[in-house]
Amino acid sequence: MHDPRAALHCSPATSSATFSRASLLASALSSLGLCMALVACSDAPAPKPPTRPAPSNAVPPAAATQPPASNAAAPAASTPAAAANAGVDPSKWRTSTSADDPAVLEVAGFRAPKPAAWVWTKPSMQFRTLQYAIPGEGDSTLGGELIVSVFVAGDGGPIDANITRWKSQFRVGDAPPEPVLSSKEVGPLKVQFVELAGDFMAMGAPAPKKDFLQLAAIVQAEGRNVFFRLVGPKPTIEANRDAFMKMIDGLMPAD
Repeated sequence: MHDPRAALHCSPATSSATFSRASLLASALSSLGLCMALVACSDAPAPKPPTRPAPSNAVPPAAATQPPASNAAAPAASTPAAAANAGVDPSKWRTSTSADDPAVLEVAGFRAPKPAAWVWTKPSMQFRTLQYAIPGEGDSTLGGELIVSVFVAGDGGPIDANITRWKSQFRVGDAPPEPVLSSKEVGPLKVQFVELAGDFMAMGAPAPKKDFLQLAAIVQAEGRNVFFRLVGPKPTIEANRDAFMKMIDGLMPAD
């Protein structure tokens, strides 16, 4: 009787051959896998080096293209082109400093007399070209100031708009006062005077300043307007009214 287990019995020769074929197949498959891995590695992008962190004081690219900020007072003209179109050259104008004659004011191509007691101070706000401290009679808290602003080619806006703005800074009771207006000519110059009195709310002030007076002269000249404003406690400004008017009447070309 035939034993079925005999079919499962392999001779040593048969077993060796079968093992050799299996080894060759495994070796071939292994070589194929290695080649595929090498091809995949050759197609992969090269690794990138680590990103170097920017130094803490580096300037961002966007900021590097921006001009530096400036805290200086606004120049007399917004652009050279505006000044040229207005027929003036602000680069030729001198502006008084603390080292100049204390009895003379020079600005925007003009020169004028002033009291030596009006002391030059560094302009404290934008759009102030020149600034002087006005002493109070025997009391430092009663001091005022002379503010000079120069605008070329209409940069300062319409005269009426400026008068309205000054008016809004004063109060008599709950309403702004009506300005006292007058005008005159000083040689070729047209001058608009604006007088305002009441409680004054200065820019940035925490509360209104009581009983203040402002004498302003808007001098209209070729290619520019020059604003002169004498502002302070009423007694101090009244005491300097004549000197202010003499300064305006004495305006003359600086050349």
